[in-house]
Formats: sequence, structure tokens, C-alpha cells
Amino acid sequence: MEENILEEYVTLLSSKGFRLTDGDLHFIDFGRHYTDATESQVKIALEVTLIQQLSFDGSYFIALLESFVKENITSKKRAYDLLDQLQSGKKYSCTVG
Repeated sequence: MEENILEEYVTLLSSKGFRLTDGDLHFIDFGRHYTDATESQVKIALEVTLIQQLSFDGSYFIALLESFVKENITSKKRAYDLLDQLQSGKKYSCTVG
């Protein structure tokens, strides 16, 4: 099931009229392998990127993905908690955005 999470999310986005380019999809795959992230982490990073940036932003996506892997983020709630901490400068030394 883990291997279908991202594919299903991209299909859902497409069905709602949001299309990622082939370049975006290749970059997302690159980011997954570059960070050794799980499908779930990639899906969360993609979702947060699209919500926060209103489009696909590769550098933002990679920064999130690296943070999620480093902090072992596996849920949207923990992802948003981390994002809040990163943006406020609390506890973590790296920044996103």
C-alpha cells in the first residue's frame, strides 16, 4: 500500500484540476530518492508545499522533505507542528521558505 500513496495523491490532484508537469513529477521522484524518504513523507511534503506555496516549488519541497526525514515526520499534524517551529525559529536551526 505504501507504494501507491503518492500516485493516488497525484491522481486526486489531477481529478481536481491541479496538474503537475512531467518535470515536477521527476523532481518529486528525485527528491524521494535524494532524501531516502518514505512515500508517506513525500506525499505530506508535496501537500504542504502546494498549500503553503500555492504551486509546486521544488526548493521548498526539498527543504521540507529533508526536514521531515531528519525529524522522522510521518503525519500531517507533526509536519505542521514542525513547520510552525521552523517558521518561528524555535528549537530547530534550519529554516524553510
